[in-house]
Amino acid sequence: MSTARQENARTLASAIGRTEEEAEKLLETTVLVTHGADGERLAGYVVALLARTLSHVQRDPDGEPAVEIVIGAVARRSAARPVFLGVEGFRIEVCDDAPTTLAGKTRPIVELVAACYVVAAAVHRALGVELAVPLRLPIVIDLAELYGTAIVRVDGRIELGDSFMAGAGAVGNAVIAGLSVLDVYGKLHVCDPDDASDGNLNRCWWFGPDDLEKPKAVRLAQHAQASMPHLALIPHVATLRDAIKELGDPPIETLIVGVDSRRVRRALQNEMPHRVFDASTTGVTELVLHFNEIPSASACMSCIYYEAPEESAHESHVAKALGVNAEDVRTNFVTQTAAVLIAQTYPHLAPAKLEGLAYDSLFKQLCGKGELKTSSVERVLAPFGFVSVLAGVMLAIEIAIRTGPSDGRPSYNYWRLSPWGAPIERMRELRPKHAGCEFCGNATLKSVVKQLWG
Repeated sequence: MSTARQENARTLASAIGRTEEEAEKLLETTVLVTHGADGERLAGYVVALLARTLSHVQRDPDGEPAVEIVIGAVARRSAARPVFLGVEGFRIEVCDDAPTTLAGKTRPIVELVAACYVVAAAVHRALGVELAVPLRLPIVIDLAELYGTAIVRVDGRIELGDSFMAGAGAVGNAVIAGLSVLDVYGKLHVCDPDDASDGNLNRCWWFGPDDLEKPKAVRLAQHAQASMPHLALIPHVATLRDAIKELGDPPIETLIVGVDSRRVRRALQNEMPHRVFDASTTGVTELVLHFNEIPSASACMSCIYYEAPEESAHESHVAKALGVNAEDVRTNFVTQTAAVLIAQTYPHLAPAKLEGLAYDSLFKQLCGKGELKTSSVERVLAPFGFVSVLAGVMLAIEIAIRTGPSDGRPSYNYWRLSPWGAPIERMRELRPKHAGCEFCGNATLKSVVKQLWG
């Protein structure tokens, strides 16, 4: 079984309290996708997401599928349990009965959102088990109601300027997927020091088997560039800090964040980007979006991801598993000295290949392959692919509506959403600064921010 399949089985096993072997059998299920002529592109998105989670996805009836996704006003083609999807304009409807919203030609960005929600519903129905968070059908989403008049900005020209993205993994892939169907102009420096691993393939929109052991930043830029004629994707096989040093330390106007670590997020805020767009996932349960613009009276990214007790415990677990000290892990990236120590614990790993890797990424790779040498170490559970894609696509929408005129721009800076139910407006928050924030409490950084951004 591939590492990507193992990741899905491990995630499902944890979510339902079963063994990985039982979870693997549950994932050996089949979903049929039915659509009309107008639903071809949407069906393509749905199939791409399903194939990253379940073992069998069909376009043509064969055998006895567990679930049939029916897109638009077309007839069912099997006796399987149906999940219906309707998309029209900015409205999405996922339900057990025929939707009132008919699927027709609509915006690709809306179809990407719709695909994530209908795949979540189909996976839930196909598995036939209860997850920690229940599926709440019908899922009815009107993006025009959620965002107001600002949603029309997804139809216009979006000026991203000279911007940066930290992390070319699952969320970074998904942000680029969302931006690739919008009219975005500018430059985007894609920064990631790591190579793609087998454990990335179930979550990364643009990656396939040919990308394994190749730099994520380079491969993401190569795959996506043809879809983004007005946005130059510039890869850097480096951390954000090293990339901006290489470029002469320019001020960062816009930073898109798709990394995993709370500590790394705090370090990124210390680079003093004027605007931050951040997305993260919490297993299969939910996704979190955060935005800030400095200087501001509300929370920055360090405020949101302040140092919590469980963070130190996790770092100690990672250090024990890799054979290094917790102080090493807190530096975020593997040094030459640490690489030698890790290779002593894992002789099949070459020190030269380890240097510069993010500790969390290395830990996840070893965890996904079942190669960790101590059973006492906590396991890191990767989300299902559709959860990561939803996080990135929703962030792309926020980028579109927040980079335009300030008129109509949303006031919240934090939003939690679930892939298992419609977005809830009251989950939006305007979070204040955190009293112990290491960025906001640093007088020197505040002075530099004032000089940079007024």
